Amino acid sequence: MPQITSKELMYLDDVLSLQDHMVKCLNDGATRLKDQQLKALCQNLASRCQNNFNSIMKNLE
Repeated sequence: MPQITSKELMYLDDVLSLQDHMVKCLNDGATRLKDQQLKALCQNLASRCQNNFNSIMKNLE
C-alpha cells in the first residue's frame, strides 16, 4: 500500500464518518416513514452508503 499523508488520512476519516452518519440517518428515516417508496429509497441509499464505507475500509486493509 502506498504511503498516505496525514492530510489524506484526515480526508478518509471524514469520508468514513460521513458515510457512517448517512447510514444511521437514512436507516432511522426509513423506520419513521410510512410512504413505502420513500422508505425503500432511504433503505437503498443507506445500503449504498454502507457499501461505500465497506469498500473504503477494504481498500485500507
